Amino acid sequence: MFRTLTLLLVIFGAPSFAWSQSNENSKPLTAKPGEKWAIKWNRSDDFNRDSVDWKKWNKNPENFGAWTWDNETNAVAANGVLTLTVRRLRQDDTKASRRDQSGNPTPFTSAMLKSYAVGTYGYYEARIKGSPVFPGVCPSFWMYSKIDDSIIEKEAVRYSEIDVVEMSQRGNRIEGNERIMDHNLHSILSNGTGGIAGRSWQRPNDARFKATQAIEYHAPFDPGQDFHTYGCNVGRDEIIWYVDGIEVGRQENTFWHREMNVAISLGLREPYAVFGNNRLRANESHPATEFPTNMQIDYVRVWELDE
Repeated sequence: MFRTLTLLLVIFGAPSFAWSQSNENSKPLTAKPGEKWAIKWNRSDDFNRDSVDWKKWNKNPENFGAWTWDNETNAVAANGVLTLTVRRLRQDDTKASRRDQSGNPTPFTSAMLKSYAVGTYGYYEARIKGSPVFPGVCPSFWMYSKIDDSIIEKEAVRYSEIDVVEMSQRGNRIEGNERIMDHNLHSILSNGTGGIAGRSWQRPNDARFKATQAIEYHAPFDPGQDFHTYGCNVGRDEIIWYVDGIEVGRQENTFWHREMNVAISLGLREPYAVFGNNRLRANESHPATEFPTNMQIDYVRVWELDE
C-alpha cells in the first residue's frame, strides 16, 4: 500500500487539498506586484465544510453585549457561506432567562466566530453581506486582544482592537444612514494603577481621540443588500482600510501591536439595545418583529507579508 501511494505521488505529484494556496486566495485584493503574501489558515476560512470548524473558531466566546452568544443555534455553514443570525427569544422559550455579562436579563441571542489563533501584522479581508435590518444590528469584522490588567507602567497598552468594518450603527432611519460604515480603533492604556481601576479607555467616539482613531465611510451602496469585500492592512507604522479594494482611510499605528484574535459578529444596536454606564443593555420591551435576521460571510482570510 505504502509503495503504491509513493509511486502515485511521484507520478501525479502531491494532492491539492482544499486548504492549500490557490490563485483565488494567494494574496489580498489590494496586493501590489511583487509582494509575497502567505495565507494563515489558522485564522482564515472559506466555509466550504458542511459545518463550522470549531477546532479553528471558539464555539463559546465571552459575552460582552446586551445579548448572549448561541453559536450552536445561530452560526451555520452551508454551500460555502457562513450565516450568523440574531434572534429575540419568546417568553415561553426555555432559554429566555439568559443574562448578559452584567447579569441583566436579555431575550436576544446572536453569533460570533472568534479564532483561537492570534496574530498582529498582516492583511485581513472578508467578503460579507450585512443585514437588511436597519437600524438595530451591527454586522462586524474585527480583531481584538486580551485585556492585560497586570500592566502597571503608565501609558502602556493593555488592549488593542481594530475594527475592519462595523456596519449600520447609526440609530435612526435618515436616508443614507444605512450606508455609513465605521473603520475604527479602540485601546486601553494603563493609568499607572493595577487592575480594572487602572484602565484608561481610548474610544473612537471620544472627541479627544476621534481624529486618530475614527474613520467614517459613506458607501455608494447599502451593505445589507449584497456581498462586498472589506480589508485592512495592519502594519507596524500604519493601518489602512479598504472597501472593495478602494482605500477608505488610514491611521498611524501607535497602540495596535498586541496579538489579536479574528472575530466576525452580529451585535445589537438601538432600538434593541441602549448604552449606559459604559455598557449596552437589552431593550426588553421591544418586540423586535424584524427578527430573526442575519449576516452572511463568503470567506475570511488573513495573510502575512514575507518581508
